[in-house]
Amino acid sequence: MRRLLLLVVAIIVYGSLYPWQFAFAGRPEPLTVLLHSWPAVWDRFVMRDLVLNVLLYMPVGAVACLAWLPRFPRAAAAAATAFSFALSLSMELLQNYVPGRVTSLSDLTTNTLGAAAGACLAVAFAPEIMPPLRSQARRASPGAMFLLACWGSYQLYPFFPIFSSTHLRQALHALIVARSLSPVAVWAAAAEWFAAALAMEAICGRWRTSWLAGAMLVSALRIFMPPRSLALDEVAGAALALLAWEILPSRRRLGAGVWMALSAILLVELAPFHFTRQVAPFSWIPFGASFENERWAALVILLRKTFLYGAAIWLLVRSGYGYLVAGGALAVALFILETVQRYLPGRTPEITDPLIALVMTTALWAVGGRRLPPAVE
Repeated sequence: MRRLLLLVVAIIVYGSLYPWQFAFAGRPEPLTVLLHSWPAVWDRFVMRDLVLNVLLYMPVGAVACLAWLPRFPRAAAAAATAFSFALSLSMELLQNYVPGRVTSLSDLTTNTLGAAAGACLAVAFAPEIMPPLRSQARRASPGAMFLLACWGSYQLYPFFPIFSSTHLRQALHALIVARSLSPVAVWAAAAEWFAAALAMEAICGRWRTSWLAGAMLVSALRIFMPPRSLALDEVAGAALALLAWEILPSRRRLGAGVWMALSAILLVELAPFHFTRQVAPFSWIPFGASFENERWAALVILLRKTFLYGAAIWLLVRSGYGYLVAGGALAVALFILETVQRYLPGRTPEITDPLIALVMTTALWAVGGRRLPPAVE
């Protein structure tokens, strides 16, 4: 629970200080700004922000209370509320130095109220919440949790939603008017969702199709996070993964997941399959192409590769292979595929992908490779 609290706080800090560009010169004293920032007009936009602030800090209060409840049963709710107040106060004061962000006393108030509500709910439902959480903590796969963290980062980066009706209409229009599907993109999305479902199953036990369908709604949140968008290929891939999960018996899902992940890597690496005789140079500089692109676009690509390669390694290990064999074989295969990319126009063959595979192998082994649970039958 303490690790979950750290994650929740990290998300709050990231979202509060986004885009992490500070301007300290010439700024007024933050406490003075805060004390004089009470809204003069209470319109629907202010009310919307207040409701969102309450909902945003309810998890902070709840998780903090559950983390401290075993040691401080009588003071956990008050401590969680005080902690949330201090966190919100820090973020509001620092927002004074972030261009485009506004320091707000009403935000501090509603954040604290939301945390207090979350703490009260945690106390009320602790007897029902704590035993299942302890049971899941004992059986959860650290490797699966690490993969899902990579998956969530890829799906929701930059983690900062913008609730604008104009942007929503534009995103939905772009999704609806898409008239073509890429078979490679659809299959890659299906393989990723199927691997994510297997990771969820390793953490929570048998994973129902309806639960997977609900989890897939997370990707729909991307339409609120510019410059990201939701492509029709991804929607079709998620639907294909859902269909495969429903049709395949549980004992065959692991093998199917391995095959889907490896085949998706092969197809993505060799698309669009238009080979030429002209040979492109191979770059031995790690992440060289990433540094040349926009930061957000390059990071999204790296996060996606991190999950897909890590999922392939994790699934191979669950199938009975050792980390050295699974990770080494994938790294060698990626090196060969990157070499073949020298004959594909528009591709950038480089050493980055094999290195990502080796890094993910080491990371998965480090976070709990020796505690891998058996596949769910």
